[in-house]
Amino acid sequence: MSQEATIRRGVRNARYAAIPNHVFEDARLSMEARWLLGYLLSKPDNWTVVIGDIIKKGSCGRDKARKMIAELVEFGYAEREQQRDDGKFGSSMLVIFDEPRSMPGGSVAFLPQTEMPAPAMPSPVLPAPVKSAHSNNLDSANTDCKNLREGEREAEGQEGQSESSAAIDKAFWALAKDWPGFAGMPKEPARRAWYALTADERREAADRFPRWLDLLKAQKKSHVPAPSTYFGEKLWLAVPSAEEASKPANVPAPPYGKLWNSTRIADLLLPPTGVVAGPTGFEQAQINAGKTTLADVMAEKRMRSGWPTVNLMHERARDRQGWLCPRLLDEAAHGFEQVHRDSDRMEAWRREHKRRGWPFFDGRLPDWIYFPSIDASEDLDRAVAEAVDRYREKISDYLAARSKGDDHAA
Repeated sequence: MSQEATIRRGVRNARYAAIPNHVFEDARLSMEARWLLGYLLSKPDNWTVVIGDIIKKGSCGRDKARKMIAELVEFGYAEREQQRDDGKFGSSMLVIFDEPRSMPGGSVAFLPQTEMPAPAMPSPVLPAPVKSAHSNNLDSANTDCKNLREGEREAEGQEGQSESSAAIDKAFWALAKDWPGFAGMPKEPARRAWYALTADERREAADRFPRWLDLLKAQKKSHVPAPSTYFGEKLWLAVPSAEEASKPANVPAPPYGKLWNSTRIADLLLPPTGVVAGPTGFEQAQINAGKTTLADVMAEKRMRSGWPTVNLMHERARDRQGWLCPRLLDEAAHGFEQVHRDSDRMEAWRREHKRRGWPFFDGRLPDWIYFPSIDASEDLDRAVAEAVDRYREKISDYLAARSKGDDHAA
């Protein structure tokens, strides 16, 4: 059997991680979930798992990212830990493990492994001498030029690709010439990232570039990422297309429906903005008499006055009037499920509102109201709390923009 190495490694530098082999051989996980586990284990111990980072690094959608996380949780490589803030439940944090939490026999040896390749028969002919592999850090200039030329040939050879290398280059310089600060930046990394895109991606990146700059300005960003970052991480995807931008930012939604309640819960996830007055004379007398507490009085006032928009939505809903809701939440609302007004799940949602100090519905309710879907569980209260945390994570970008007072989020 030939002893020639089939895996050749470059010189190690400071950026590498030691990850157990079973992470990549656990056949219970999909290839995507194995990638995610390997990626997260390559990070430092205090790394915070952010779904937006997974979407960006994995070039995938939010649903795909959530599915990969769910796989890691299902097979024990990840757990959600509930944080506490002043004795109350706060947001949950995802903790990653390099070995699953529970295994039959208590050992990773029980994990289903991918099959080893069949051994090759000894070759009757001695192999020709092979030069050892170059280090990844050597001859980088020649490698860069080679990669660029290969990228050009690949771009020209794509099916339906009618652009020549000269046309691709011309489009690159037409876009890069107006890039803030590009005059002092290295040019080749940006060109390589540009050539790595498909023709459709290049057109979309160029089309959305002016609106991307406007978005950075609206967000008061002091730094404009380099073109290589813009192309490599496909930052233009954060900008709506011209067709999407032409649609109204807010759309009418009927009361108690998916978009209506997704908007309502999103508002409740933000800090209260209403004015909360102190106790009245009567309330202070009740407190002094021991019939109530200051904490209970202020919690009630916060619930009734802290979120004026939500209370107005409730008032209009009692008259069967809808609300203008941000279209940005429409996709997140698709995962909502119907909950009957007289069901145990509705009571669990009522308790969750009380626990968080949120106002709940009053008056006559319709038969069905849409809420974030919950996982099947005997502990409904915990399942509902986790559903709120998942929804918070799903709309984290929207909430961050709202917190900063960004009008684009509304």
